[in-house]
Amino acid sequence: MMKILDRYLIKKFLIILFFNILAFIVIFVVIDLIENLDKFLSFDAGFGQVFLYYIYYIPYIIVLTLPVSMLLSSLFALGSMAQYNEIIAMKSSSLSLYRILVPLFIIAFLISLLIGVAGETVVPEANRARLDIYRYDIKKESKQIMTSRSQLAIQDGANRQIYIQMYETKKQRAYKVNIIQTENNKIALRLDARYMQWDNDKNIWNLIDVTRRVLTDTSEIVSKYDTIKYAVSNITPEDLLELEIQPEEMNYAELNRFVDKMIALGGDSKKWLVDLYMKISYPLANFIIVLFGAPLAARKRRSGPALGFAIALLISFIYFLFLRTGQVLGHKGDLQPWLAAWIGNIVFGVGAIIVMFRVRK
Repeated sequence: MMKILDRYLIKKFLIILFFNILAFIVIFVVIDLIENLDKFLSFDAGFGQVFLYYIYYIPYIIVLTLPVSMLLSSLFALGSMAQYNEIIAMKSSSLSLYRILVPLFIIAFLISLLIGVAGETVVPEANRARLDIYRYDIKKESKQIMTSRSQLAIQDGANRQIYIQMYETKKQRAYKVNIIQTENNKIALRLDARYMQWDNDKNIWNLIDVTRRVLTDTSEIVSKYDTIKYAVSNITPEDLLELEIQPEEMNYAELNRFVDKMIALGGDSKKWLVDLYMKISYPLANFIIVLFGAPLAARKRRSGPALGFAIALLISFIYFLFLRTGQVLGHKGDLQPWLAAWIGNIVFGVGAIIVMFRVRK
């Protein structure tokens, strides 16, 4: 008997969840397409390119909107059962509300684990493919500026290349810079700088803590400088603006290595640490938000689905308010990075425990 009731609740929840996810994908794509349509048209993007761009966008959309979908699904599934006295009938069979909700909590926890795995595998790869389509197929950016998880390689003139370990957009600073100039297919000059800083007043790059090597067929002259003006460069911060590696392009291990490297190079790692901790906290939100909303949905109300939808939107708004506020405070350094990433889950987790104890069993 219990297995039948468990399967019934899980099936009802998953069917509603499927249609919620589908609706959010359609809404998200339509809104994003309207916002970016002028860009696609200005770059003469083809239908196939735009179609592939949004196909690769879908995994990220699902992960981003899933907590709201999970909450809506639990509220609608349990709300309809409460409305038609199915919850009361289960309770009359000596079942506690806790026992009724157990299969929903289990499936929510399993979905959180699944999303965590997808966030480490499918989502970063899809985001990389999506951004590559936008950069190189739609915007038709030159392949002379190439990115990897650890380095930018830039063709800065006919015989000069720049290799940048990482670039920090906010500070307009490139770390661990190697500049190589060739003559007759041989390296003639090499500059190795700890970092390269843009000077907004003079519109040039300054190389800081530089080792300069002049190479000939028979010798190598090495000199060290505190600062060198790199005035001959054709590269500006605008050229590097969209090439900063984004957290959604990396999995946890890659982002962790990136943070370690940023700290070693003396960069500001607060933003990246917050995003690193959110790689774990955000998938778990799918479980916590169901833990919070399910007991509320199991109570019978005279109102229809409209109130359930309004409650879901209110809870989602408050959760994302905590999430966004935590992110901003963490990026600014006003909150510890781990607390900034987990504050939404902590508040709603404590709230879920209180609701579970106060709801009628």
